[in-house]
Order: sequence, then structure tokens, then C-alpha cells
Amino acid sequence: MKWFFLVFLLMFSVTPALGGDMEKDSKGTFVYYYLMKGNPEAIGKAVPAHVEYWESRDLDGYQGGPFADRSGGMIIFEAEGEDSAGKIVAADPFVIEGFISDSRLKEWIPK
Repeated sequence: MKWFFLVFLLMFSVTPALGGDMEKDSKGTFVYYYLMKGNPEAIGKAVPAHVEYWESRDLDGYQGGPFADRSGGMIIFEAEGEDSAGKIVAADPFVIEGFISDSRLKEWIPK
């Protein structure tokens, strides 16, 4: 399972804006990996709010989507730091509704 996560990370490429310099950017790139729990029907009803939440945030570097087996998903985005990234994740409707069984939020240095 660990190799799958690493391969999945490598599938995404997030770079600073044209002309940007990773060393000078104040934002970090974060990966939010989560697994789901709960009633699939209830989770399905919450999906539109979850998608709308993330898309409406207009986060730099945002990419996200579910795993093929719908057991969870992964989101990549930029934030001003770990505290800011944590607050963004905490407001996700899936988190609020208690549908997350396990998750990780890590700062990532894309190559």
C-alpha cells in the first residue's frame, strides 16, 4: 500500500507560478491523503459539498480526486504553512461529518 501512495504522489506535478522561485515563495505545497468510513449512501450525499468546498477555496496548486476504489482520496494544495493547511482541511465537509477514518497532511516538496 505504501508503494501505491508514493506512485500516486509522483503522478502529480505542482510547480511555482511562471517566474516563481520555490525558495522565495511563502507558500508550501501540502498533500492531504484521507480514507473514508461510514455509510456509503451518506458519504455519497456529502460528495457535492466536499467538491464544492475544495473548488471554491481557489487554492494555488489545487489538484484532487478520489481513489479508484472510492475508499478515500488525495488533495494537493498550497497554503501559508501547516497551521493554515490544517485549518483548511478541518473545514472539509467530510471531516465535519465524521467520514474520515484516517488521514495525513504533509508538506511536500515537488521536484
